[in-house]
Amino acid sequence: MFDPWKIIGANPWIEIHHVRMPDGKPGATDGARTIWLDDRLTARERRCVLTHELIHLQYEHNACQTPKIERRVRTETAHLLVPWPSLAMFEHADLATLAEELNVTDLVLEDRLQSLRALEVGLLRERGVTISGDVSW
Repeated sequence: MFDPWKIIGANPWIEIHHVRMPDGKPGATDGARTIWLDDRLTARERRCVLTHELIHLQYEHNACQTPKIERRVRTETAHLLVPWPSLAMFEHADLATLAEELNVTDLVLEDRLQSLRALEVGLLRERGVTISGDVSW
């Protein structure tokens, strides 16, 4: 399971600040060395937001990104946090329960399910996997 805190531990130059974020943003980065996380996030939300911000940091994004780039970062986040073996082990679940089991937010799981590769969709269908909720694949 991907642990963003191990990345922080291995890169002590990255600064994490837990603050009250403006405008309801869950996190942000300066693209160089600092990540801010909203201090109201749950542990599961922190894991997801930190991973998302680490990807922005990797690409040196220091401001709001275009919708296309933001979508790419969300997809990378989802693939890191929900790798195929973790997703493939379930047979029947609702979205919220599955997200909780995988220790991700509903949004991250939705992003992962929306970005399934054709082979993954085929394998899930072949196994008869069903995920109830607002998921179309």
